[in-house]
Amino acid sequence: MGDLTASAAQTTAKEVIGAKMLELAERDARVVVVNADLTRSSALDEFAERFPQRCFNVGIAEQQMVSFAAGLAAEGFMPFCFTFGPFLSMRAIEQVRTDVCYPGLPVRFIGANAGYSAGVMGATHCALEDVGILCSISGMTLAEGADPYDAAAVLEASLALDGPLYLRTNREKQGRVLPEGTAFEFGRARVLRDGRDGAFLVSGVCVQAALEAAERLAKERRASVRVIDLASVRPLDEASVLDAVGCGSVVVAQDANIRGGLGYQVAAVMAQAGVTCKLKMLGCPDKYVPIATPSYLYHANGYDADGLTAAMEELL
Repeated sequence: MGDLTASAAQTTAKEVIGAKMLELAERDARVVVVNADLTRSSALDEFAERFPQRCFNVGIAEQQMVSFAAGLAAEGFMPFCFTFGPFLSMRAIEQVRTDVCYPGLPVRFIGANAGYSAGVMGATHCALEDVGILCSISGMTLAEGADPYDAAAVLEASLALDGPLYLRTNREKQGRVLPEGTAFEFGRARVLRDGRDGAFLVSGVCVQAALEAAERLAKERRASVRVIDLASVRPLDEASVLDAVGCGSVVVAQDANIRGGLGYQVAAVMAQAGVTCKLKMLGCPDKYVPIATPSYLYHANGYDADGLTAAMEELL
């Protein structure tokens, strides 16, 4: 896959996605934007200026936003809805389930503040439970890019996706983690680094941490550790998960509540297949987040590069 270290250029998911929405709207007349009083916060100001008839701000009313988007989708449009992940996955969950997922409408939800990326905003604004909640809703597709450009690639792929999508995005500035042009495909994992002694199964911001941890383990312990990017959280690439079990030691990490998060999804695949290995799940502990910076919280809860390295060393 080439050099997978993060590039020096730093940007945010909202900035890259804001530019991507302009591109998608120019190419596809179905594309419209709906947001819950987050036009500027979602970097959609230019979209609103260039496509005023295709940009709708419903105010601080997430339930209304979802139902409004469902109506647009039923009329042939493809709405992209922007709000904070915790508000969408909890405040508007009935509308997501009944108005969008039940009829299988092509609404794309972009949920900001994934995991602890909004740590300085406190527990109310951190999307910790969204993975567990939305993975339980029939018909929902859930994805999480490894970097801002990868998040935009998910939206590009969504033009050909039937049914709804939830894309988790974080707030932090980040360099390019994956090589430019890396493809994204729903239901397919990406093996970013091969290995036989153990495997990191990760998504989102944990991808970069896993790549750094695998490099450390190779240099310091001469351990060969695979890194698998599960950007498509639902549907999950079960074949890649089961293949990783053959390494004997698996660490799953995601910036989300461990309960119901990526680790639970991986463990369910293993249990149903009747296979086992040494398994460790890393992520947000089952408690409310204190107000702190994301980097502090990642480190304190053991899923930055230091934490992933230590977790794999325990298993090895």
